Amino acid sequence: VQVPSYRFDIAIEEDLIEEVARVYGYNAIKAAAPAAQLRMTERKEASVSRHTLTNALVERGYQEAITYSFVDPKVQEKLFPAQTGLTLPHPISADMSVMRVSLWSGLLPAVVHNQNRQQSRVRLFECGLRFVPDESAENKVRQQNMIAGVIGGNRSDEHWGEEKAATDFYDIKGDVEALLSLTADATSYEFSKAEIAALHPGQTAKITRNGVLVGYVGALHPELERKIGLNGRTLI
Repeated sequence: VQVPSYRFDIAIEEDLIEEVARVYGYNAIKAAAPAAQLRMTERKEASVSRHTLTNALVERGYQEAITYSFVDPKVQEKLFPAQTGLTLPHPISADMSVMRVSLWSGLLPAVVHNQNRQQSRVRLFECGLRFVPDESAENKVRQQNMIAGVIGGNRSDEHWGEEKAATDFYDIKGDVEALLSLTADATSYEFSKAEIAALHPGQTAKITRNGVLVGYVGALHPELERKIGLNGRTLI
């Protein structure tokens, strides 16, 4: 098709199609709605989506953090002295030379980073993979999706109508219970006293589901708080 010079409004194929339709008559064209094959995606009631979990934490005042999978070996060794991490042959830097065996290894330095910038009240969470060396796993490393949270500072932002109070074990335990309640199977989870190197011996609980260990909750060990550089009580 060669467009007359005076028809400057016809420049592309769609303009020509519109012109043909106009001449033919819009009223002569049968109206037909676009058709598409739609199918509802599967959603199993037995599983809770990551989006549901993260929304619940945001509603409770947390902010999502995204930290590197490479962490400082000194920090990780302090947290998990019995667990050996996967060492990178060519790390970005010396303080990012091992793969994290827990999300705690990245979250706690993030708290220090915020506290060093006058953020006294910190509430962070992260969803991501941990990397555990395992000879029986593919590529000799076991990758697992985890969720972790950390809080420090006062229970709430400063307000004239509320008393100033520091966070304690029951605050973060309540946050964990709020997540477990989303499963509609909260009765299968149990909290019981536990002791691990990273947490305070008198403020630590392990979380089990039908007898299987699924997580820990508690206050960071005071000695570790000092070594990592945290300001005040930190619960994770």
